[in-house]
Amino acid sequence: MTDRSNGARFALGTLLLAGAATYSATAPSAAEAQAGQAGRTPPDTLARAAYERGTAAVEVLSRAEILETGQAELASALNELLPSAYFPRRQVADLTSGVRPFQLRGLSPDHTLVLVNGKRRHATAVVHTLGAGAFTGASGVDMNAFPLQAIDRVEVARGGGTTRHGADAIAGVIDLRLRNAVSAPEFIASVGHHFPDEWDDDGLRYDFSGNWGLGVGRGGVLNLTGAFSRREPTNRAGADGRDQILPGDADFVDRGVVILKHNEVAQPNHLWGDGESSNFMVFANFELPLAAAGDGPGGAELYAFGGYTRRRDRHAGFFVRSMDDRNWPRIHPLGFLPRFDADTRDVSLVTGFRRGSEADAGAGWSWDLSAQYGSNRVDHDLFDTLNPSLGPCLESACAPGADGIPGTADDPGIPNRTRFSTGALENHQLLANADIGSRIETGLGAGPARVALGATFRLDSYRILAGEPASRVDGFHPTQSGGIAPAGSQRFTGFRPEETGIWHRSSFSLHGQIDAPLLRPLLLSATGRYERFSDVGRAVSGKLGLRLALSDAAAFRASASTGFRPPALSQSHYGHVTAGRRADPDEPGAIAGFEAGMYPVDAPEAGAVGASPLRGETSRSLSAGFVVAPVDDLHFTVDGYATDVDDAILLSNPLAEGASGRVDHLLAGFAAESVRFFANAIDLRSYGIDATLTWGRRLGDASRLELGASAGWGQVRGRCPEGDIAACAKENEALRDESFRIYDGFDVYFLEEGRPDWRGRFATSFASGAFEFGLGANVYGAQEELRALGVGEHPHRIRLLEPKVTFDAGVHVDLARGWRLTFGGENLFDAFPTRVDAFGGIFPYRSFSAMGFNGRYLYARLQVSWPSLLGMSTNGSIDGPKRTYSTRRVR
Repeated sequence: MTDRSNGARFALGTLLLAGAATYSATAPSAAEAQAGQAGRTPPDTLARAAYERGTAAVEVLSRAEILETGQAELASALNELLPSAYFPRRQVADLTSGVRPFQLRGLSPDHTLVLVNGKRRHATAVVHTLGAGAFTGASGVDMNAFPLQAIDRVEVARGGGTTRHGADAIAGVIDLRLRNAVSAPEFIASVGHHFPDEWDDDGLRYDFSGNWGLGVGRGGVLNLTGAFSRREPTNRAGADGRDQILPGDADFVDRGVVILKHNEVAQPNHLWGDGESSNFMVFANFELPLAAAGDGPGGAELYAFGGYTRRRDRHAGFFVRSMDDRNWPRIHPLGFLPRFDADTRDVSLVTGFRRGSEADAGAGWSWDLSAQYGSNRVDHDLFDTLNPSLGPCLESACAPGADGIPGTADDPGIPNRTRFSTGALENHQLLANADIGSRIETGLGAGPARVALGATFRLDSYRILAGEPASRVDGFHPTQSGGIAPAGSQRFTGFRPEETGIWHRSSFSLHGQIDAPLLRPLLLSATGRYERFSDVGRAVSGKLGLRLALSDAAAFRASASTGFRPPALSQSHYGHVTAGRRADPDEPGAIAGFEAGMYPVDAPEAGAVGASPLRGETSRSLSAGFVVAPVDDLHFTVDGYATDVDDAILLSNPLAEGASGRVDHLLAGFAAESVRFFANAIDLRSYGIDATLTWGRRLGDASRLELGASAGWGQVRGRCPEGDIAACAKENEALRDESFRIYDGFDVYFLEEGRPDWRGRFATSFASGAFEFGLGANVYGAQEELRALGVGEHPHRIRLLEPKVTFDAGVHVDLARGWRLTFGGENLFDAFPTRVDAFGGIFPYRSFSAMGFNGRYLYARLQVSWPSLLGMSTNGSIDGPKRTYSTRRVR
């Protein structure tokens, strides 16, 4: 086990005296610097140690800590370990239910820069148009596309603004460091199940993963990881108390429970919980020193890393009752629950050459030349559904077409179906990067300055592919009651050809950074970045920071920065419109076609109601804090921050006919009756405080006790006159004389109150010999929900979601050398969010609750390592929950 006393002192000395490490692969990571480049795994702590890159705090989460959360998904583990993270379980939200957005500090998923081994990660192709919370329309990185066993550690930089990898790190930076050590084959198998008190046991989950670090050539390493996981659905939906098959046949339901059954429809008929999911992942990390470079520090090496992930997610929409005109009882006699089948394929590859790092004294200039490719594609099908306009026939076509007469030329000629391909989304990124860096003597007597320069060329593309004709066609068949049948597959119609296309953006950037120790206790840091985009022009941003050593055990740090994020290609070009028919209000007896949905900002329909080309988001960030290590094994940090974002990009409310006379007038010349579009809708501010405390103590030769706590308090506010929430949304030029806004008070209130203001975590572990016990508590602050606008101080205007606490525990036993068995539980006392019983009690809990609503989860995990397969001798080959073992890193 690593000596925490020596490790803490070395880390603090590095922080105060060694100068700034940077966010490039040419520089050591914060944890590597802390480990002294000695080829050791950096020390774990129970509640996470806080380290520092230059003037910004960095939290380092080890693989052991992530595994011991019991979570199979990285985003869920980070949500538990980081008070500043937010990863809710969105429901009935189309593709967002499968690819859920991840946020830091209450800002958009697009505001977090995600790196892998210091290289920019590509975003998901999914546009979060539903269930994304305050930031509808975001497309952040899919944080669940990584096998946990491939990760050596996760470094979370809590400062926003410009970095050497981009100016869009407005909320912070998450850097996933992959394993790069020669190690014995290690396998992990786990199984778990939810056991709530008031709901049926469900949600069986099992996963298998393996890792092997192979020595290659002279000093090289190839680290391979493969993983498979499967999750069965959970369901916390209440019974549906509406009429189902015939008028008057509703079940008698009380608080979501059937008291008296009156129809044949099984309850619950909705799904309100995690959907079914299966995930296959393969990742590799390769490093090979070049023979001509010699064996000393600063030698050149070839490197490559990347992975492939394929995930199948199945989740549901709203139940369609048998008597509903969107159903055909001949096809679904008891109604149907439309289900999504999303097939996500994610590919990434980075390769390059590098020499040394800025930390290599006397090694001259370091450099890093790399190229990378990343793509994310989501094919989405619907099943257990139908297209009502194609009629009640599955074997042969029976829809009559626009003339209402079967057998004529305008018939669609398509029988109805219960499964449809509704299209696909693709996101691609190509990137070439060059970085150089060196130490430069300044003659000031406080040590050399570190200088880094670099250039990046980036090509992004976004593509929408059409759904099959049956998923979007209007067959003109009357409904079962003789009315007008809606067109397209129910819950999500296929993308139309006019919505498809491929769009590109290129960008070029120059960046530089200097970290200069002007005096021995004072470090100044400056970062500058120039970017030019092919479609939104140019931007200049920068960051200034300082770190002042107050003593050998305390330091103060502060920074100020600006940032810039261009609109995502998806935000500029995504559209999804449903076409249908309705009775014409201006001509009795006539039928008129209409459209409703999302339009790109350059569509005439969107332009008519005020859409304009999107501007980039700009930000300004301030942060300050201190780090104190007054005694051995005690480490305390506090950091405050404030970030302003101008022109935040959000998806508008539907501007629908009938909402106002102005909207009716603007849409009079179009078939569109409801229009949504992206807009630079609001200026906002995020501010708060983060704190961490860690302590550990050896108890004799074979035992150790560790304690840790972390907490975060944060607020997100629209920058508008106090007390006038609706005034935060920016004026729409086309609607300037109307009270209707594209982003109304409900949206702004949810932006401000849609997550807990504060979060906390306490954890402790005790290890002795072959046994280890861990206990943790997660505290979720209160949330508020706005139920109505414009009703003054009415007592039912705001509903409070009460604060909650969940407890986790784990017991670990080393059965034999290389074998470890773990039994653990999450939410042991089966805590649930405040019950709200929305939609007639069908949805009992809000899906924006940070704690989720699956209830108690118990699991078992077996870890096995066989050093003998490599003929190796290891000093404990399994990563224990909070232990550190030495591994041989061959470089």
